Amino acid sequence: MMGFRRKIDVIRPTAGTYNDDGEWVDGTSETINVYASIQPLNADERAQYSTLAPEGASEYRAIKLYSNVPLIPAHQSTADTAMVEGDIVQWLGRQYRVVLCEEWQSNIISHYHMVAWEVDTHESGNTEVSP
Repeated sequence: MMGFRRKIDVIRPTAGTYNDDGEWVDGTSETINVYASIQPLNADERAQYSTLAPEGASEYRAIKLYSNVPLIPAHQSTADTAMVEGDIVQWLGRQYRVVLCEEWQSNIISHYHMVAWEVDTHESGNTEVSP
């Protein structure tokens, strides 16, 4: 049963790599479709998830999503891993980068709960999370 879920477009970036000459080659991206329920974060949720937001993100929109399909959250790189940009949700003419994906598997209404912050697409056409 889909209920309140609607079909949304999600941009899934792939990781870049270094070529044989040691030069960085940007990754590509693909667009996938997911059925999800999307709602804005309320004030309590914004405060709860503020540590996941980029600096200054209180001025930008944030959404929560519920879906049967997990989306890939952004995370910082470490010495052992490359930077993962995270999936970008396209919703109502805006783009939001997923920063949290929690598995809520209760065997009654199992789903994934995700949080995404608005992405700044105004500078150079990039998709950096707005400062």
